[in-house]
Amino acid sequence: MELVVQILLLFIIVASVLRLSFERGWIIPTLFAVVAAVFVYLTYPYAIEQTKTGLAAYIANRSLREYAAIFISLDVALIVAYSFSRLSHPRGRRGRVIAFLLRLYPGVLIFPVLFYLQSTLIFALPGMDFGVVSLLLAAGTVVLLLGLTFLLRFLLPEEEQRLEVLFLVELFVFILGIIASVDETIRMAPTESPIQWSGLVLTLGIGLLCFAVGYFAPRIRRSLKHK
Repeated sequence: MELVVQILLLFIIVASVLRLSFERGWIIPTLFAVVAAVFVYLTYPYAIEQTKTGLAAYIANRSLREYAAIFISLDVALIVAYSFSRLSHPRGRRGRVIAFLLRLYPGVLIFPVLFYLQSTLIFALPGMDFGVVSLLLAAGTVVLLLGLTFLLRFLLPEEEQRLEVLFLVELFVFILGIIASVDETIRMAPTESPIQWSGLVLTLGIGLLCFAVGYFAPRIRRSLKHK
C-alpha cells in the first residue's frame, strides 16, 4: 500500500505542475511556488514530530485513507471542471463566473504531499539541522515547481494537449485514490468463487450507454441547431 501511496504522490505533483502551466506569464506560478515554500518552512516543527512508524500507521489506517480518497475525489472534480471550462469557453454570465472561480482554485493536494516529503527527508538526513533541511526543501520546491511548469510549456506548447494530459493525470489520481482506500488485507478472491456475469453485463451496458450519450448527444444537439 505504501508503494501505491508514493505513486499517487508523484501523480499529484505532476497534476499540480500541469495546472500551473495554464496560467499566463510567471507571476501566478511564482506566487504559488512561494506559498508552497512558506508552507514547507512553517510546518517543519510539526514534521519533526512525526516518526517512521507513525507515518506507516497513517498509511495503514483504512479510515484515514477513505477520508483522503473523498478529499482527493473532490479536488479531482474541481480540476476536471476547470479543464472543461477552458475547453468550452463559456459565454454566459453564470458560466464565466464559474470559470473564474475554478481558475482561482489551483489545487491543494500538493501541500500534504510536501508535508510527507519533508517528514521523509528529515528521516533520510539524520544529524542535519531541521531548519536547514526545511529551507533546502522550500528552495527546492520553488525551483521544482517553476522549472517543471516552464518545461511543460516548452514541451507541450498547445493548451489543448496539456488539458488532455491534465485530464488523464487527474483520472489516474482519482483511480489511485480509490485503490489506496481499499483494505489491503483482501488480496485475492477464492479460486472457486463464481463469476457474477449479470453484474459484468450490467456494468458493460451502463458503460456503453454513457459512451453513446456522451458521443451522440453533442452531435444531435448541433444538428438540431442547424435545422
